[in-house]
Amino acid sequence: MLRIFITSVVIYFCIFNGVTFCFAQTPQVSYEELQRKYVPQNSPEATYRLELEMMSQGIYCYDLPIFDNAWRSRGKQVLYSSIYKNIDKWKNSYFTSYIQGDYAVIYYPQNLSAGPVFAYRDGRGWVLDRTAVISYIHYSTDGSRWFAYGGDYPYLSLLKSVFSMKKVTLNGGIQAYMTE
Repeated sequence: MLRIFITSVVIYFCIFNGVTFCFAQTPQVSYEELQRKYVPQNSPEATYRLELEMMSQGIYCYDLPIFDNAWRSRGKQVLYSSIYKNIDKWKNSYFTSYIQGDYAVIYYPQNLSAGPVFAYRDGRGWVLDRTAVISYIHYSTDGSRWFAYGGDYPYLSLLKSVFSMKKVTLNGGIQAYMTE
């Protein structure tokens, strides 16, 4: 049985079979505890709140039930502590979701420069689809604007329902949508 503890060291990686799963800057918590605590919830917002709570504690573990399977299987990803400096700002800001069937987009209506978060519902509850976010949402070089790359995926129709978007052609001929 693999039992991993995150201790109070500045940086600690949980490595199993050469794959890095966790990054932490927090007092001791076991991998098993993380697996039990961070599970899909009955609403997209509740699942997203769990991710924000985890990050505000200085923990980020890819391999948790709140994330899609592709995200969970990511190897050797390292998050640096700078990712956490604005987490409380996001955790304490109002966000909501728009749901169509088993898909949802989570967004901050008061801050359109904040990119959306995608979620889907499965038999366990709402799961954050972080793989879809990094596949389809891209930011301008200064981070002030996000673009939804074109294509036929379930979240695009949700984005168009929530945001006023126009189709644009980016450098290299890439088709995308951006908020107006």
